[in-house]
Amino acid sequence: MPFVGLDFGGTAIKGGAVGSGGEIVAERSIPSALERGATDVMDRAAELARSLGASEGGALGVGCAGIFDRARGVLLESPNLSQLAGTCLTGQLGTRLDIDPAHVYLENDANVAAYGEQWLGAARDIADFMILTLGTGVGGGIVLGGSLFTGPAGRAGEIGHVVIEPDGPLCGCGSRGCLETLASATAARRRASERGLPAEDPGNLELLAETARNHAGAERELLFDIGRDLGHGLAYPANLLDLTCFVFAGGFAATLDLLEPGIRAGASERTFGERDLTLLPATLGSSAGWIGAARLALDAGATQVG
Repeated sequence: MPFVGLDFGGTAIKGGAVGSGGEIVAERSIPSALERGATDVMDRAAELARSLGASEGGALGVGCAGIFDRARGVLLESPNLSQLAGTCLTGQLGTRLDIDPAHVYLENDANVAAYGEQWLGAARDIADFMILTLGTGVGGGIVLGGSLFTGPAGRAGEIGHVVIEPDGPLCGCGSRGCLETLASATAARRRASERGLPAEDPGNLELLAETARNHAGAERELLFDIGRDLGHGLAYPANLLDLTCFVFAGGFAATLDLLEPGIRAGASERTFGERDLTLLPATLGSSAGWIGAARLALDAGATQVG
């Protein structure tokens, strides 16, 4: 019988069911439609989970961007899901599905993405690695010894908020020069526009990458510089946790081939001792989150659903 996972995003709620052997049984997506309010979102999310096989006496894994009160299952803060702030996700979904809220397993979206990639994706059979999601911001999730490492309060892996340039751009978190102000897709568009790149359409990352692949020039130099900042960020987990494997997800990760030379140069500048880094593109795409969420229910040894 399959295990069900949901992944809440600002645009869509994705979900699916996975068998205990890793076979994908079903996969569906619905619009988040956050403007309708939290009650409506919870109603539709529960119906999605039910259609995938979640039922009374079973279990459910949930991935969601934000900061949680883990003991209560409450989403405290989320820039892209502000309409759900204050909502007890575990209780609301559990009640609608007749599932004990203790069997609704809630985790950060980057963490479940890491868990999904470790189970069925790019990091299959790799016990120790970190995932970086390069999108609007820079997220991170850590797997150590084959298990998620979330820290005592569940906030481990926030690599997007390590400071790379103390006098750099102001970050939404209040600090300056955080990694996500320098190496997210948002930051890359800003940096490209500031340099007038590409000339045909400044800030167009797809065109920037195409131009950089076709010939050496300013576009390739910019992506090297962004990669170098990423490498400086990777030096933190490399030095602290001896991590050498990194998986890159998110839309901007499509430029990994162009970022890689800078990443390796930047990491070499900041790591203690020589490190042989493994840099991998994620392979599960937008499915990684719900797959990792489903794995949370499986790992908990909860009653199978279906």
